[in-house]
Amino acid sequence: MPQPRAPLDLAAAWQRLGLSPLVLVLTLFVLLAGLRIYGYFGSDLFQGPPIMIGFVLMWLLPFLFLSNYGREQIGFGRKIALKWILVALLSGAVLASLCHFLGLALYGKGEQNWFVSVAYTYQSDERIALLDRHVAYIIFTIPAIIASPIGEEIFFRGMIEQSKRDSWSPPQCALLSATLFALVHLVHHGVYRGYNGIEFMPTAGTIWFGLMLVSSLAFSYLKQKGGSIWIPITAHAGFNLAMNTYIFYSLFVTQPQTLPAS
Repeated sequence: MPQPRAPLDLAAAWQRLGLSPLVLVLTLFVLLAGLRIYGYFGSDLFQGPPIMIGFVLMWLLPFLFLSNYGREQIGFGRKIALKWILVALLSGAVLASLCHFLGLALYGKGEQNWFVSVAYTYQSDERIALLDRHVAYIIFTIPAIIASPIGEEIFFRGMIEQSKRDSWSPPQCALLSATLFALVHLVHHGVYRGYNGIEFMPTAGTIWFGLMLVSSLAFSYLKQKGGSIWIPITAHAGFNLAMNTYIFYSLFVTQPQTLPAS
């Protein structure tokens, strides 16, 4: 059973280099964030492949950098209680619902609404307009409930949170991962390319940052209670499932357009 106050156990090759777990995860964060930023701002149009590559790389990180014990530390190989799977799924959906209705209350379906920003990235693929709404929903939702929940929870709730558990309290570790998680999600909403280059939506971006911070802390709490890394992965998947449902069946009704649902 992993010790709660033990540092993140790196694979032997990385230990021989004397690499600090915190330095490792922060370096990986910068590299992975750079890949995501390139996907959003590296060309005139949104590019999905660099972002998807980043998620897949996150899947591989525990096997590239951690020992077997290190993987146990971040929540692999632990028993999964059905109760916490259901609680996590529902919690993720509730968090997404709060984000959706707050966005509508504050900004309607305008560009300041965070889920509208996500919808615009979907719309950047012109082929979406040729698809039936239900088909488009399935095509965009399947990756959304698999790729980012697995990758981001392994990295943020797993590796980042465990990197300083030998000297920081669980709330401090959760706050570190939540802050970095919210920060990188500003590329989804809050930071955008305007006529004067990269610009920031001060109010809407700050609110979105806060929503992502709170959601991340909730995922951390669920992981602490459920034990397994699959608990926050399930919560994150529930969030994305609900988010895409709102996008395709509420925000897409008038703008952007897909073919009417049959």
